[in-house]
Amino acid sequence: MKAVFSGSSISQGHADLHTHTHYSGFNKAFFMPYPESVTPPERMVDAAVKKGLDVLCITDHDEIEGALRAQRYVREKELETEVVVGEEVTTADGHVLGLFLQERIPLGLSAAETIDLIHGQGGLAVAPHPFSYLCPCLGKKIEELSLDGVEVLNAAHRDPYVNKLAQQEAGVRFAHIGGSDAHTSKMLGDAFTEFPGKSADELYLAILRKETNPGGGPAPLRHWIFWSMDVAHSVLKKLIVPYREGMCSQNDPLDRLYQMRRRNKVIVIGGCIAFMASPLPFVCGMVGEGWIRWKGRRKWQEVSSEWLITEENR
Repeated sequence: MKAVFSGSSISQGHADLHTHTHYSGFNKAFFMPYPESVTPPERMVDAAVKKGLDVLCITDHDEIEGALRAQRYVREKELETEVVVGEEVTTADGHVLGLFLQERIPLGLSAAETIDLIHGQGGLAVAPHPFSYLCPCLGKKIEELSLDGVEVLNAAHRDPYVNKLAQQEAGVRFAHIGGSDAHTSKMLGDAFTEFPGKSADELYLAILRKETNPGGGPAPLRHWIFWSMDVAHSVLKKLIVPYREGMCSQNDPLDRLYQMRRRNKVIVIGGCIAFMASPLPFVCGMVGEGWIRWKGRRKWQEVSSEWLITEENR
């Protein structure tokens, strides 16, 4: 067994079912767009090989091109790690992971419609971070849906509450899934899914048979700090190169940064330099740590109160 998972049984495979590349698009901080990830698909694959993952599921936001590109890279390099085409679909009810997809699933439909489309392709539907306070989530709606699995261990949630809520709600009806929700190769494999076998086909069957187990744990704080610095560094590199006609390429979704107004570019360049040349990444990391624990505790109290009211009304 490879070193990163040396404590596991030889018969168990390891898969990261929830990861992102720079095809995951942009978010916004105030009026400034920033990329969710700056990591190309090939770098995620190389990291998966290095960390000993047997299967890598790339689940970009509302996009599958990064996963397809990663699959082509695996074939060209004849690598052992298999790539599964996935997508984190933005539904009207919260995020749904589609795994083993053939085509992109459109965003904006209801969760039930989205799951039907996933199953129509022969794919599997998983509820990621169902009680998240960071992203749109399904919450208790998972009880009503024909899901195949629930992510009960999401490494991006460092608080001690959100994953515990997911574990309690998932029960025995769904396969229990672990995923890193990695937005950088450093985070890859922080949480993962163990399954009998080694191949993507065996992972598929293990999810259907509920034979999966989550492994790993929350991402270390240093991985979040590295991600923020990686984003700032990549954005700065992109913006300090003068734009020339024909530079943009579908192979680099970050080329959208060239479309920013000149004033905003200057502000972003200054912000990136100030961020990387100061203790800000570490200060933001520590402040963020306190914030996520506070938000996690509030989520725990909110959901626990709902459960208590439901029990009293029965």
